[in-house]
Amino acid sequence: PVWASNSAVSLTLLSVAATGSYAVAEAAGLAMGICQVAFFLTMFMAAPKLDIMADGLVRFPLDQPEFVKLVTANIGAVIMPWMLAYQQSAICNKGVGQDRRRHLQLARIDTGLGSLLTQGVMAAMLVTVAASSKQLGSVGTVHDLVVIFTSVLGNEFRAKMLLTFAIVGACMVAAIVQTLCAAWTFEQAMGRATATLPPESDESAGWLERVVQNVRARPLFYVAYTVACAGAFTFTLVMDNAVDLSIWTEFCNGVLMPPVIFTLWYLAAFRLPPEYKLGLCYRWIVFVVFLVCSLFCVGSIFDSLRG
Repeated sequence: PVWASNSAVSLTLLSVAATGSYAVAEAAGLAMGICQVAFFLTMFMAAPKLDIMADGLVRFPLDQPEFVKLVTANIGAVIMPWMLAYQQSAICNKGVGQDRRRHLQLARIDTGLGSLLTQGVMAAMLVTVAASSKQLGSVGTVHDLVVIFTSVLGNEFRAKMLLTFAIVGACMVAAIVQTLCAAWTFEQAMGRATATLPPESDESAGWLERVVQNVRARPLFYVAYTVACAGAFTFTLVMDNAVDLSIWTEFCNGVLMPPVIFTLWYLAAFRLPPEYKLGLCYRWIVFVVFLVCSLFCVGSIFDSLRG
């Protein structure tokens, strides 16, 4: 039942947050999301036709509102305003050593590799489904995915196991990221900086005592985190089908993205100390990329209204 699975997820999230360690949250996210890497294998097992893939890379049916909406949602899923805030707070919570320039460079590499990996997983999933869904015509439910992956893996049990661990893992990673971001943002908005690591707990203290110490040190964070988990728990109980809402949320993320990314671009290009500013050539390359994505997202509003 939904209430049971929601309870398990909420308790897991609260347990991770109770440790007061971002390293624990990061390790939990990596462990839960690792199963998604299997989609790279299923992509090759599905044996997609290279000529069709090549055609899809150069052909964009922009006259189809649903295609435009899908692309905009994908952009919104990649450059979410709140995800940018999360990544900044995550780097602050990790802490920056004395060699600040080197640590920031490592953080950029970490972020870049993570972005490429997540986009690769998404592409692998899309290719697997597209190459194996001819017999279905359309894919609208998890059962359809089971049918597709059964044909790819040759066994229904393996298909269910892969999808279960991959989807649950992806959802848990998203839940950890979103709840942390909500709590961090609230804490920062109330004037409590998260740029410093939490105070060291007494190693001789028990687990419960350390949790109490963490809550006393950062009460705003834990109040916001608990409220976020409770809100998500309630919403999923009263909402029958959140798929359409999720798609529209990604769509709104894409539309609301421009003011956030251009503000960050301006700060990175002109307001940072000279040693941390974006290079002259690189800043304008980034500007053009952001501009193309932003124009596409804003223009998609009119296409959606027309459709």
